[in-house]
Amino acid sequence: MDKMPIISLIFYSIPEAYLLFNFGLIVLGQKINLLRIIASVLTFVSLSYFTRVLPLPFGLHTLIGIVGIIIIFKLILRLNLKKSIIATLISASTLIALENIVLYILQISFSLSLKEIWQSPTLRTVIGWPHLLIWAVITWYIYYNNINFKKHKDI
Repeated sequence: MDKMPIISLIFYSIPEAYLLFNFGLIVLGQKINLLRIIASVLTFVSLSYFTRVLPLPFGLHTLIGIVGIIIIFKLILRLNLKKSIIATLISASTLIALENIVLYILQISFSLSLKEIWQSPTLRTVIGWPHLLIWAVITWYIYYNNINFKKHKDI
């Protein structure tokens, strides 16, 4: 069970979910609807928060989160199932890769252990901002340069 601090929920989970859904839509060349993005973010953050407080075995909340993202892409953002799965896999993979690379660099640079990071609500929140900033820049670059899979008819 993971008791997520409210500071992390507001200042980390919400921006992360915003990037997750925007990135998924942008790489597929889909139109961005801000109201649907906001609804998606609030739905996912709520799902994530309540899933984390349940006494589930390690990793199960991640699986529930992935299924939740697919459903949100399908129902709220109105992608077909295939695009919902692709958007989820691309977004989640990008998030995991950036998070692990940047966190590893920060842990080495500042001699921090995961236990230290996890025990401090402020540190737990702030340590995630660098990879979110990098992801935001990547997302903006892809959007600005119109780089997407839209031209591929099989996606």
